[in-house]
Amino acid sequence: MAKIPVTAKKDFLETLTVTSRPLLAVAELIWNGFDAMSDRVQVHFDLNALGGIQSIRVRDYGHGIDFSKSQTLFGSLGESWKKREGRLNGRALHGKGGKGRFKAFGLGGLVEWNTTYQNDGQALSYKITGRSLSLDDFESTDPIIADESSKGTEVVILNLKKDFRSLLDDSAPQEMGKIFASYLTEYPHLTLEYNGIRVDPKEAQKNSNEYFLGDIDLGDGKVTQANLSIIEWKIPTDRVLHLCDANGISLAESQAGQQIRAPGFNFTAYIKSAHFRELDKENLLILDDIHRDVGIILKVAKSRISEHFRRRQAEDYSKIVERWKEEQIYPYEDKSDIGPVEEAERQVFDILAANVQSYLPSFEDTDFKSRKFTFRLLAQAIKENPESVQEIIGEVLGLKKEAQDELATLLKKTPLSSIISSARVVSNRLDFLLALEDLLFEKKNKKKLLERDQLHKILETEAWLFHEEFTLAGSEVRLEEVLTKHLHILGPRCDDGLDAVKLSDGKTGRIDLMLKRAIQPRAGEFDYLVVELKRPSKRIDDEVIAQIKKYAFAVASDERFRNLKTRWTFIAISNDLDDYAKREANQRHRPKGQIHDDPEFDITVWVKPWAEVINDARARLMFLNKQLSYTADRDSATAYLKKTHAKFIPRKVESKTGDSSVNANIDS
Repeated sequence: MAKIPVTAKKDFLETLTVTSRPLLAVAELIWNGFDAMSDRVQVHFDLNALGGIQSIRVRDYGHGIDFSKSQTLFGSLGESWKKREGRLNGRALHGKGGKGRFKAFGLGGLVEWNTTYQNDGQALSYKITGRSLSLDDFESTDPIIADESSKGTEVVILNLKKDFRSLLDDSAPQEMGKIFASYLTEYPHLTLEYNGIRVDPKEAQKNSNEYFLGDIDLGDGKVTQANLSIIEWKIPTDRVLHLCDANGISLAESQAGQQIRAPGFNFTAYIKSAHFRELDKENLLILDDIHRDVGIILKVAKSRISEHFRRRQAEDYSKIVERWKEEQIYPYEDKSDIGPVEEAERQVFDILAANVQSYLPSFEDTDFKSRKFTFRLLAQAIKENPESVQEIIGEVLGLKKEAQDELATLLKKTPLSSIISSARVVSNRLDFLLALEDLLFEKKNKKKLLERDQLHKILETEAWLFHEEFTLAGSEVRLEEVLTKHLHILGPRCDDGLDAVKLSDGKTGRIDLMLKRAIQPRAGEFDYLVVELKRPSKRIDDEVIAQIKKYAFAVASDERFRNLKTRWTFIAISNDLDDYAKREANQRHRPKGQIHDDPEFDITVWVKPWAEVINDARARLMFLNKQLSYTADRDSATAYLKKTHAKFIPRKVESKTGDSSVNANIDS
């Protein structure tokens, strides 16, 4: 038994074992098999009695590992013979730094290399063993005479760290096919078998195209050439760009990103350049920040990929037209003598009709007569008044080409009705914020606005105002009972004695606004937000601060919530804060508005003016509203308030302009 020490620090070797995907670790061993000049590589899984993976075997029939070179091959890093050679027997080599073998230790704690090689016409076999606990020290047996017909290496991974069910998934052979697609296309005589299934990258391919990207100027007088392979798949897949050497050997991966618009297409692109191999030799290919040369080549490649899918979409349009003709809903006659005017009309119609079909998912479900009638109207509009069609697209739809592409992509995942309803939510909320400002700050209104029975009831259905993740928790009896028990701490309710809105259970008035997180953080944990509303004329002062703190402590420490994992947030809100409250709400090292933070009971207490609450809510909506370009005005705000909350607002609420009003009868 001989020792093979590795000349590298153990902590560095451990970083080499990390793998984001088990499939990629197995792929490294497959690459080693092909680099050993094997025409056939097999992956096999030994299963236990429960159907889980017990061991992983990767077998090749290559030249094996010469015992006299084992010390160098396994004992050193960064000086792989493959990196120096680049090619062997006319075949491109994948390995480059002698690091691939360490990926096996990301799967199992014990790895064996059982190898047979030829020495002066005689077959010799021996075994190299490595353990994840001693990555810097491999062991080797002495060679023994072997069967003359045997050759190659079998890597066996034992003591697996996980069950790695993804390796047995039905999609695994196809995923492996994507990794080796370019290489197996370059060398079609090679065979890769994955758990008994021959990997054929063409089996899952829908379309394949090759492009020459020409001379690419890298600046500083440097020019390189690159080729591009685009493979479209029949199955869903991540859009990945493989950075390959000139022979199609994948050296690194990059995400396609949002610049490439290819709605409905599943694809992988292989960018091949000898320059990538040179950068890889200098460890400049995979960096946190993309190397300048890589960025330039990627930009050229992405432009060609986008152009490719624009052409593919046009081809799809022609197929759609053929289907319309078969269904006899295409509004033009099938004739060969088409003049240039009609040809232009047809081209415009094909694009518009295809977009109608794409933008309206229900169009395909409508009856034959309706679809035929729609297409005839569209064709007639194009013929008689093409300016009107342009106006509809430009003014009514208001979509530029880029926006049309984005909408087409979006509608594959989101129904148009959902987009419209989302836009309506944003516009309604902007209207509500404007209306709430009128209620709270206009003198005529705020004198009539009651804290408990009107403002409270309005806010029950607008809980998003305080936090998007919380919803009304009025149905929680335990919470309501605890809040009611300690309600006396807050002093007399401002609207006690006034005619109150009667609830469905006959009670009058309400305690504090109770909110809970819509999605429970974890089983057995609770997250509550309690809002204490003060009437607009009541400023938050030292008395209110003392009350809300005492109330928070009493509620959080109540025996019904004691020993439960509960997070409490208490907020007191009014139109204004006095000077004392403003100082309390603006303390160093605390968020604005926070006046208490108790980690023991997980309580935070806040005081905020209405203006700040409204501005925060409006700021959260601004990003979406920028896309909608919606402007809330007094009329739309008052109309929303009248439609949604007429029952709970003061009589004769005036808009700021005086043009609109809401007459609401308060329930008695």
